[in-house]
Amino acid sequence: MVGTLRGVVGSAVRGMQDHYGCHPKNIVAGIGPSIGVDHYEVGAEVISQFREQYPQDTDRILQSKNGSTHLDLWAANDIQLRCAGVEQVQVSGVCTACHLGDWFSHRAEMGKTGRFGALMALR
Repeated sequence: MVGTLRGVVGSAVRGMQDHYGCHPKNIVAGIGPSIGVDHYEVGAEVISQFREQYPQDTDRILQSKNGSTHLDLWAANDIQLRCAGVEQVQVSGVCTACHLGDWFSHRAEMGKTGRFGALMALR
């Protein structure tokens, strides 16, 4: 969540442009498994930060469910990628909290988890 608030995805796209001459329209981005909106309840501080960071997209990123507010990280990162000019964004839609046999979930496993890695390639 902190990386999303800090704009890591947009920074990565800019870095690819600056260092490798990539054009955002040619980048294919994948948003892999992570906690889904149904399992990511957030409090007032996080709500405030995301409202400030995404004033025009708050309704897409922050969703009300059963009297609480949930954060959609997939949507927030998709928005960042598209704002950076990336047109090809694929979201796995796999919630780690729903699939603990296949993935780690810090929130669902109360901090007792392993780690993920990322793979990127240039052609």
